[in-house]
Amino acid sequence: MADIPNGLQHWLEIDLDKLTGNLDRIRQRLTPGTGLIAVVKNDAYGFGAVPCARALAAAGADMLAVTTPEEALELRLAGIDAPVLVFLPVQAGEEHIYAEYRLTATVDGLRAARLLSGLGVDCHLKLNTGMNRFGIEPDELADVLAELALPGAARLTGVYSHLATALEKDEHYARRQIALFAKMRDQVLAAGFAGVSFHLANSAGMLRYPEAHFSAVRVGSALYGQLVMARACGLELQDPIRACARVAALRSLKKGECVGYGSEFTAPRDMDIAVIPWGYGDGFGVSVDARELTVRDSVQTMSRNIGRLVTGRYQRGVWRDGKLLPVLGRVAMQSMMVDATGHNVHIGDIVNVPQRKVTTSARLPRVYMQGGRITEVRSLLVPYRLMCPDPAGY
Repeated sequence: MADIPNGLQHWLEIDLDKLTGNLDRIRQRLTPGTGLIAVVKNDAYGFGAVPCARALAAAGADMLAVTTPEEALELRLAGIDAPVLVFLPVQAGEEHIYAEYRLTATVDGLRAARLLSGLGVDCHLKLNTGMNRFGIEPDELADVLAELALPGAARLTGVYSHLATALEKDEHYARRQIALFAKMRDQVLAAGFAGVSFHLANSAGMLRYPEAHFSAVRVGSALYGQLVMARACGLELQDPIRACARVAALRSLKKGECVGYGSEFTAPRDMDIAVIPWGYGDGFGVSVDARELTVRDSVQTMSRNIGRLVTGRYQRGVWRDGKLLPVLGRVAMQSMMVDATGHNVHIGDIVNVPQRKVTTSARLPRVYMQGGRITEVRSLLVPYRLMCPDPAGY
């Protein structure tokens, strides 16, 4: 591991070679001629949008995709010139941003199509094939195509939709979406639009439904090595990111002493503890219940938790030299205490923090590596880019 600059107490370490390696592995799964749209939304899934977008574009991604115009502007202001698709449908008042910064707009109906008239902007149509989030209904498509055929209309360069159940075992709904998308694609072609890219498959859809590749695929989670089903589908991905922290302090607890908020942990024996500068505010242990609560899910969760308790595999903690240092007591906003008894831990030692990357705080420093060396550090404590020949200029 390359030497980490002094002063960093916690950071994300991103290996851009592993990121672009995943892109190459994914591209090998595609039918020759199929384009690859690299999704860098939400700060590239927590990895850092600008460095990742720059690396992916250089590695041959045909297009980048983000959710909001703000995310697209971040890329343009950083000098990234690759085509960028914005997923959110264009809204009144922001249409000139698309023209000024050469962004590809999403059109989800007549209103959006008319907003872009006369601006010379590229657009992709978003079709609703069953996700029921955004998109043009099948019976609205003819009117939108007629609007885009008028003089001065936005240039139609792409058409897409999104699979709702690509991760689910039951394939019925996904295949119904694929069939509807193919039918609407034929309608676009019959209307005389040429040179249009059609894309439907996300990461999971790309692996499970080759017939959904069409002109291009949109890949996000697989790029970042975070698609659990990939290995089962024969795709070996690398994890390009590590969450790291240095031990900030060491303490000794006597038997019977408590630690942390609420005094929730009482030492059953004399113990050594280490303080790690990482907490729930940084994303550790964050779990958002985004699904409706059901009896089935509740029973499954309870069964898993009981199993972990029985087998002793429920402990949360950090890893040092391949050994788990369990969390003691309640995790604080930006720190936690872990059991360091018998591990010969020193202040400044580096530990690895298990972390869901998309929940990681954007304030955490990022350290980027390529070719086995650090190429960029994003931190106010290291106020320069190491890739710059004159760091004093930053």
